[in-house]
Amino acid sequence: MKTASKELQKLRSMAESSLNKTAELQQVLAQIEATLSRVEVQKVIEKKNNH
Repeated sequence: MKTASKELQKLRSMAESSLNKTAELQQVLAQIEATLSRVEVQKVIEKKNNH
C-alpha cells in the first residue's frame, strides 16, 4: 500500500510540474505576442508620421 501511495505522490508531483510549465509557457507566449503587437503599432505610427 505504501508503494501505491508513493507512486500517487510521484504522479501528482509530475502533474503539478507539468501544469506549472504550461502556465509559464502561456506567460512567455503572451509576452511574445505583446511585443509583436507593440512592434506592429510602432510601424503604423512611423508610417503615419512619414506621410
